[in-house]
Amino acid sequence: MSIPKRSLFSLQSRAITRLSRLVANLRLAFTLLASLIACLWWAAPAQAVPAFARQTGQNCIACHVGGFGPQLTPFGRAFKLDGYTLSDGKKHIPLSAMLVASYTHTATDQNPPPAGFSANNNFTALQQASVFLAGRITDHLGMLGQATYSDPGSQNLAWDNTELRYAHAYSLGSVSGLFGMSLNNNPTLSDVWNTTPAWQFSYMAPPFGNSGPPVSPLIYSLGQSVVGATAYTMINNSWYVEAGAYHNLSTYWANALHAGNASLQGEAPYWRMWYSKTIGPHVFEAGLLGFDARLNNGLPGLPTDHYHDIGLDATYQFLNGGPNIVTANAIYMHERQDLNQTFLQGGASNPSNTLNTANINLSYWRDNTYGATFGLFSTTGSSDAAVYGNGYSSRTNSPNTSGAIFEVDWNPFGKSWTNPEKNLRIGLQYTMYNKYLGARTNFDGAGTNASDLNTLYLYLWTAI
Repeated sequence: MSIPKRSLFSLQSRAITRLSRLVANLRLAFTLLASLIACLWWAAPAQAVPAFARQTGQNCIACHVGGFGPQLTPFGRAFKLDGYTLSDGKKHIPLSAMLVASYTHTATDQNPPPAGFSANNNFTALQQASVFLAGRITDHLGMLGQATYSDPGSQNLAWDNTELRYAHAYSLGSVSGLFGMSLNNNPTLSDVWNTTPAWQFSYMAPPFGNSGPPVSPLIYSLGQSVVGATAYTMINNSWYVEAGAYHNLSTYWANALHAGNASLQGEAPYWRMWYSKTIGPHVFEAGLLGFDARLNNGLPGLPTDHYHDIGLDATYQFLNGGPNIVTANAIYMHERQDLNQTFLQGGASNPSNTLNTANINLSYWRDNTYGATFGLFSTTGSSDAAVYGNGYSSRTNSPNTSGAIFEVDWNPFGKSWTNPEKNLRIGLQYTMYNKYLGARTNFDGAGTNASDLNTLYLYLWTAI
């Protein structure tokens, strides 16, 4: 059974014995790091970390399109790839905090009401509060660590996107390059483009209702429930290759960090490659990524489910230092699911299924202060009565879902602030559905239409 995308949001061959040993060794280091994080109580993805602004002495617009949020400029990508180590030479406290408050209105009432609420609609909530431990550790080692209080119903404090990164420049004759390693807890977290699952639009999503397709490839749903190590190199500031593998967290740490269980069987390989080119104010990127994982529901003697994810992505940015900024991101992902175990257990009608997703968005920013984004999303795949009929109440037994997201943003201090490492964003977002689980009308057999899931979302997001 495909694992649905998380509200929030969460590998080609097993013949990688050496990399598996590396992962095993690095898991111990990551466990020690997690222990430190838990002791410090540092708790939605890390978007823009003011601790980095203090460390580099740069305004937020140096690293982030729109002055806030996860979209990176060329400078921001270089800072991340180089291990978060650039510094102005002064000492800084490597701590930051983030707060998101929101209002959500859904086209139809939520019945029953969300946990912790008596109302059926018009929800106002402290959506999340995060603490970051982020910054330079040595000349070649840095980290980004986040812990988040979220989910207004359950009121959990859990670890969030976390990365320990090493990087070192090298040269071979006329070739200049950068070598690095990333220890992290979310496949594609190490990436620097806003196409991959860990970073793609929408960057903030409503805590109630719906914010996209209910079904996504496996790679979208593993954030915080796995730990992995990857190695990467970038050549001549254009060609990039990364490979690594992910493994389940131990039961102890999964419970302690409220991380969940990914049910991975052994190591799950991940790989990524891209090429980028800058021509004047225009930045272009095109790339590929892949993930390969086996899932086991804990029943000995049964074959594992096997998921093969492969994606194609592209990015365009117009950045000329003037008041106008334009960005476009696109990704298409294909997943083949060999449901060996699920089929034998009766959880799938087909022994194998496919799932295809596409996400395209276009953004415009004026003076890094006023922004507008339009995005389209689509999911198609095999019809399966057990997976989608029983698991998702689809009348058509289909995962096919499509729709659009509109968002306008105001960063009142996006271009400048008397204290530039602080920031604020007010965003208004509307999600509309053209089709949901295979139908426009009565998709669940109980009279619910796709448009009944349309959601209006207003949020205030600040960081210090």
